[in-house]
Amino acid sequence: MSQSHSEDLHAIILASGEDHRLMSLTEALDGVAPPKQFALIAGTGSLLQQTVARYANEIPAERMIVVVSSAHEAAAHAQLREWPGIDLVVRSAACGAGLDLLLALGRVFSRSPDARVVVTPADHYVPRPEALVESVVAANQALDHAAAIFVGVSGCHRKGKQAWLVPGNPLGGRIFSLARWGERASSAQAAQLEAAGALWDTSTVVARAEYLWYLAARQMPMQAEAVACLWAGRPSLASAVATGCLEMPPVNLSDLLLRGAKDLAVIPVHRSGWTEWTCAQDVIDSLEDRGELDVLLSRILARQRAFGRTELRKRVQANSTHEETSPQRIGSVAA
Repeated sequence: MSQSHSEDLHAIILASGEDHRLMSLTEALDGVAPPKQFALIAGTGSLLQQTVARYANEIPAERMIVVVSSAHEAAAHAQLREWPGIDLVVRSAACGAGLDLLLALGRVFSRSPDARVVVTPADHYVPRPEALVESVVAANQALDHAAAIFVGVSGCHRKGKQAWLVPGNPLGGRIFSLARWGERASSAQAAQLEAAGALWDTSTVVARAEYLWYLAARQMPMQAEAVACLWAGRPSLASAVATGCLEMPPVNLSDLLLRGAKDLAVIPVHRSGWTEWTCAQDVIDSLEDRGELDVLLSRILARQRAFGRTELRKRVQANSTHEETSPQRIGSVAA
C-alpha cells in the first residue's frame, strides 16, 4: 500500500453492462462480439483485466468486488484467474448500474462497515493509468474535505459524448469543490466547457461506502431493502422484495450519485489517455494518436489470413471426404 489511508480502501468494479457498440471491431479481431469490458482490443488483456490490474498495487484482490451479469459469469471467472481473491458478485436481471452498486456496497458493509470505496466501470481504456490511480489515492486521503470525490480527466477523446464536471473552489491539495455538472454536451458546448476548465467524467468516484449507500438508497429504497435482506441472511425476504424491483426502471448511476447530493468534489487527472470508446472510430482515433493503430490493424489482417487458410482447409477436407465416399463408376468397354 502506498499510503496508510489506503488500508481500508475497497474497489467496486462494475462489469455487468451489455455494451456491444464495438461489435464490428471485436468480430474483426477475434470472431466474437462480447460486451466491451470482456474484449481484447489494445494493451494487455481485456478492459476488465486492465481495470483490475490498474488498482492491484493499491488494493489487494480480497478487497475488490467485480459485479457481472450471469450471462457472462464464465468469461469473468476465466479472465480473473490471475486474481483468485477477487469477490465476484453475479446478478441475473438487468436492473442497471444502480442495483449493481447496491449489491457491491452490501458486500462491503458485511465485511467493513467503515470502508472507503472507489467505484469504477470496467470498460474504459486508460493507456497511462498511473496518473488515474495516483488521483484515486489522493482522493481517498482527502475524504475529510468532501463526502464524495469524482475523478475527472482533461484532454480525452470526448467528441461531446461524455458527461462533464466543472471544478469550483480549491478544498486542499488537488481537490476542488464540484461547481456544476452535466451530461452529453454537444460538440460545440464541449469545446467551450473544456476551454473554461471543465473535466470529463470518468464515472469513477471515491467515497465512504456508507455515504454511497445513502445516495443510492434514497432513490432506490426497495432495491436497497432487498439487498440489505440478502446480505443479512434473509434471502427469501430479499427475493420477495426484489420481485417488485425487477419491474422498476433502471436508475442511471450519474443521476444516483450526483443529482441533489451535497459536499461533492472533483480531482483532475491529466495526461492519462483515458477514453470511453463509444464506437469503433473512437478506438481508431485514440490508438492512432498513440501510434498503436498498426498493431490493431495487424491483428485484424492476421485473423483474416488465418480465417482464409482455415476455410481453405475445410473446403479441401470436405472435397476429399466427398471424393472418398462417392460411389465408383465402372464403365463398360465395348468389345
